[in-house]
Amino acid sequence: MFGANQKPTYMGKIKRMDQVKSILRSYLQTGSIKATARSLCISKNTVKAYVRRGLEFENSLEALLSLPDSEFQKVFYSSTGASVNDRQTVFEEQMDYWLKELKRVGVTKQLLWEEYRAEHSDGYGYSRFCTLLKEKVGSRNLTLMLSHNPGEVMQIDFTGKTRSWVDRETGLIHKCEILVIVLPFSQYTFAIALPSQKTSDFIHGLNQALLYFGRLPKMILSDNLKAYVTKADRYEPKFNELCGQLGAHYGIELRATRVAKPQDKGSVENAVTNVYRKIFAPLRNEIYHSIEELNAAIFTQLEILNNKPYQKKQGCRRAVFEEFEKEAMRDLPPDLFEIKKITKAKVQRNYHVFLGEEKNYYSVPFRYVGKQTTVVYTSKIVEVYFDNQRIALHRRIDGFNAYLFRTEETHMPKSHQEWKLAQGYDAAYFLEQGEKIGTATHWAINQILFSRNHESQTYNSCRGVLHLAKKYSNERLENAAKRCQQAEKVTYTMLRNILKRGLDKPAEILPFSMPDHENIRGAQAYQ
Repeated sequence: MFGANQKPTYMGKIKRMDQVKSILRSYLQTGSIKATARSLCISKNTVKAYVRRGLEFENSLEALLSLPDSEFQKVFYSSTGASVNDRQTVFEEQMDYWLKELKRVGVTKQLLWEEYRAEHSDGYGYSRFCTLLKEKVGSRNLTLMLSHNPGEVMQIDFTGKTRSWVDRETGLIHKCEILVIVLPFSQYTFAIALPSQKTSDFIHGLNQALLYFGRLPKMILSDNLKAYVTKADRYEPKFNELCGQLGAHYGIELRATRVAKPQDKGSVENAVTNVYRKIFAPLRNEIYHSIEELNAAIFTQLEILNNKPYQKKQGCRRAVFEEFEKEAMRDLPPDLFEIKKITKAKVQRNYHVFLGEEKNYYSVPFRYVGKQTTVVYTSKIVEVYFDNQRIALHRRIDGFNAYLFRTEETHMPKSHQEWKLAQGYDAAYFLEQGEKIGTATHWAINQILFSRNHESQTYNSCRGVLHLAKKYSNERLENAAKRCQQAEKVTYTMLRNILKRGLDKPAEILPFSMPDHENIRGAQAYQ
């Protein structure tokens, strides 16, 4: 058609821009070359030339007419633009690559066209690009859009495909499940990588989604995920106990779709497809070394997706959410929902229950010694129940230090309260001092604290152990405690005797000397 450095040639005199637009509009209205030529009193070949030239650059004449004048002028009057043959050559050279990429998860023609135009600014428009690919890859089906009330429902689903991250030290590949959550009215979307689909991870994902939206919907809708529904039923599904607690905490209604009816949650099905296209595909060649790195990349792509203008209407997901949905939703409570863990514990002789997960002790009223209790705890609090009545409430011990005590004075017998008041000591004090000396000494003091019916009866022994450190040194006491650890038994007397006899010290090894004997030859015999 046109050379690389040659102006496009048309039949007769070159038309002005307004005349070219009139030709294209008339052709769009009539759909006929002959009718256009007759109405504008020009030759049919002139109409053909301008229509053909326009379609070579943009498959849709409506889109062509909507271009700014500067862009429109380049199509019909540019003498420096790439030739049609040049564009065809570039396009055909990349055809095999595009067909291969389209088989990968989330890759679309839109994404490939954007990458193509980033390298070739004078390349084909999107419509023409798709037309040329159509014979090879076919077209995609359209889905019916349903109407939804603003902020009413939050739809949830996991993607079928997973993502992964690679441990820098071991090289192990860790697969991650991707949870997708969408508000159907605006299509405002959230996605997060989770270690698994277990209920604890699932609830963490829900909490993060609510933080992202900053508001509460009226209900949650999901299919019959194992982490969400324990028994599927069309009318009365049974929900996971922890999910039920979450719903109660936030005041959100839980709903499940009918079995094998994905159309009941069509918005999140569409959102999963968008996640494949807008998150999986752009990140397809990236490698991450932690789930935090992966989620940071996902969040970046989410921002792009939610701020990108709609294709067929004005605005974007975030703008519609901010304008219409945010006010229709409720405020988040001060605290996010936390999973409550439950365990059984017998009240020990020192009127404390042992929380095995963190290996620490919490007091209950001394009259419950020997009773079987239920301990309910989160990351912040520990509650102890007996016969469905709460008998103790504690702030959970911070950090990861084991064998610490949290004791409420009102739980102690009166004699223990008076003794403690007089002495000024408690188990936490002795354990803290033992930890400063060493882990073995900490272990020894903890064993001594549990050696008597009442903890306070062991305080003098603990004071004696700490005195040994002052008398013999911290290092020697720690070595003596290690010796007791091997025997799995310790008392103050044992530690004192070990130190007194020097058994904590390594045995002295004397240098070996060769005895004199007539049958023993020395080094001189081998010279």
